[in-house]
Amino acid sequence: MTVKTAERLVLDSHAVLAFLEGEPAGRRVAEVLTDGEPWMNPINLGEVVYVVERNRGKVAADDVYALLLAAERPGGGVPIRWIPVDVALVRRAASLKVAGGLSYADCFAAASAAILGCPILTGDPEFRAAERAGISVAWL
Repeated sequence: MTVKTAERLVLDSHAVLAFLEGEPAGRRVAEVLTDGEPWMNPINLGEVVYVVERNRGKVAADDVYALLLAAERPGGGVPIRWIPVDVALVRRAASLKVAGGLSYADCFAAASAAILGCPILTGDPEFRAAERAGISVAWL
């Protein structure tokens, strides 16, 4: 019997929003949330929450915030793991911002992937800049 190794991926806000909105690309995110090893950082959590609040209101944003932080996923699955915003992450994000092509929040997602040594899951074409910087991208 072969044991399946969980796929480690950093979730970009684009990927999480695709999942929350029930977009076709969100099915891949659902797979990672079911039996993968999903990672995020608090900067990108805030990005997801502010987009949800802007589009659907504070109650919806609070629900999404709680869902993403939950230790137990409704209907099963794995919790998101959190990379801390520390000086190493800030410095890596700042260097990526200098290189250009990514928003500052996206730099934190890309820096998280670089530090963890895993791909970032996204459908945002801006992340071609992350690929140019040597960061692996798993495209939705």
